[in-house]
Amino acid sequence: MTDPPPVSTLMTQAARLYFDRQQSKVDIAAALGISRFRVARLISQAIDDGLVRIEYRDAAPADRSLAAAIETHYGLDLCVVAGGSSMTDVARAAASIVDGLIAPDDVVGIAWGTTLGEVVAAMPARREPSLAIVQLAGNAVGFDRAHDPAELARLLAERWGAIHHPLFAPAFVDRADVRDALLRQPDVAPTVAMFGRLTLALVGIGAFRAGAGLADGSSLVRTGALPADVVDELVGGGIVGDVLLHPVTADGRFPATGLAARAVGISVDGLRAVPRVVAVAAGAAKADAIRGALRSGLVRILVTDAAAARAIAPADPT
Repeated sequence: MTDPPPVSTLMTQAARLYFDRQQSKVDIAAALGISRFRVARLISQAIDDGLVRIEYRDAAPADRSLAAAIETHYGLDLCVVAGGSSMTDVARAAASIVDGLIAPDDVVGIAWGTTLGEVVAAMPARREPSLAIVQLAGNAVGFDRAHDPAELARLLAERWGAIHHPLFAPAFVDRADVRDALLRQPDVAPTVAMFGRLTLALVGIGAFRAGAGLADGSSLVRTGALPADVVDELVGGGIVGDVLLHPVTADGRFPATGLAARAVGISVDGLRAVPRVVAVAAGAAKADAIRGALRSGLVRILVTDAAAARAIAPADPT
């Protein structure tokens, strides 16, 4: 009987497979013939012992200080300010954060929009058949195929080798009783039931501006999911943006209860129950909407750019 390899050898192998080859802890465990929990301990030990050194080079020191101030001010678990000004930079930062948070058996919900489309495109591939990907909202005809919620959920599931839970429904229906009946349908109910099992939700933040024609910062408006007269009424009532299907005010309230009753997707209370809600939004033009979303308490992790971060940061970070 051969002796097992020394811990130092296992630690080196585990660290190289994880950091160099970007293999999952489950795959590493299978390759080394040990449990995934031991793999996690070996990787942690590799960092503690100095075998692996992690340097944060994604943002300038000033931006890291800005992120820390935003975390404290809004009570976030994490704020990441991407080290570049393009949406691609923000998407890559968000993809890296989400990839690091995901573990086997997680249930991940995803919303919609161009920003999240870039995040999915930047997401590192993995093979995790125990993961579940859940579409969090119904569709709207105005979405281009690359950014609608059904396609983003499918692409993310494909990228991760995960189980896909689509939501075959429109984003809004005419009446609350129609919505209630739709949620009971056999093609819809199983996905809705997954909302209560979510461990992470990936959402964007839309920005409403005066005049429906100018509200191109919100997919709800741009796609026609909300008609122009409804948008004007919401803006007149203090709405500055939206999180998924839910218009939000600058002080973090969700007053559009009539609209929520017709929305086919996860509710505000459902999102509050998710342990990790990751929001990705950038640009100073979205500052009011981001601020409102953070004040609502829904968002636990924010990935943004320096322009938006400077706009939403407290006036006196100290």
